[in-house]
Amino acid sequence: MVDTNFGNRNAHPEEEISLSGVHSVYTYDINGTDTDYKDQIHMHAILSMMQEAASRNASVYGWGAEVLDGLNICWLLLRVSVRMEKRPSWLQKIRIETWSRGAERLYFNRDFNIYDESGLKIGGASSVWILADKTTHRPVRPDAILQYARQASDPMRALVFDTPKLKALFEADYMSENTTGGNTIVKYADFSEIDRNHHVNNTRYAAWSLDAAHNKSLDQGDIIGIDINYNAEIHFGEKVILFFEKEEGKGLHVDGFVTERKSVAFSAVLYERETI
Repeated sequence: MVDTNFGNRNAHPEEEISLSGVHSVYTYDINGTDTDYKDQIHMHAILSMMQEAASRNASVYGWGAEVLDGLNICWLLLRVSVRMEKRPSWLQKIRIETWSRGAERLYFNRDFNIYDESGLKIGGASSVWILADKTTHRPVRPDAILQYARQASDPMRALVFDTPKLKALFEADYMSENTTGGNTIVKYADFSEIDRNHHVNNTRYAAWSLDAAHNKSLDQGDIIGIDINYNAEIHFGEKVILFFEKEEGKGLHVDGFVTERKSVAFSAVLYERETI
């Protein structure tokens, strides 16, 4: 689980669009720092823009941080899936449409359509969130915010499937005893990984997973899809071993194992075009 609070990115307010009172569209510049060596936007940069759009849309309906902070409540991201047809490039713009699909028990569903600067749809995404107490991170019932929020949702889906629940490929005991295997790389929760909530920002999990996918060379395939499950926060100074394994007929599975706690903080599956 990862809580999210976003600052203002390079959105264009004059290009923000509200659709049917529920959907919002935000336009972002693709800067050089958002792109890889081929000048194509990183998957984790797409996630960052999506989450910024989610935050802005939530604020429109009274669910934003400016309200929740006063209630000592935050949003926790549990799962997200992204599927792209292509990744646009440096100096282009990307447009992100987002809307709430409503709540099921404690879970809130939010979807996204992703467009290039010409308006062509090039991707879609779906995510699952809960409300939680900012101090304890225990779930909070949705009715805690309904008196402040306008209930605005649309059941329309961006993807034809639900965000999957992923299971780690190996048991914790195995991971603890095999931290230097061939299909592992080491990461640390250093200063540049930590956000205002004092833990690794959720987009870094995606960036780390991409490092695992390209561990041998820069050109190991074009990742255009990702599923991530956020199981626990990663705190400053913690050591994380990424275990990765190519699943037959599927994508590359990555598990982030926190050595000190001997637990899996996240699991992800990355997809090249032929595995989607």
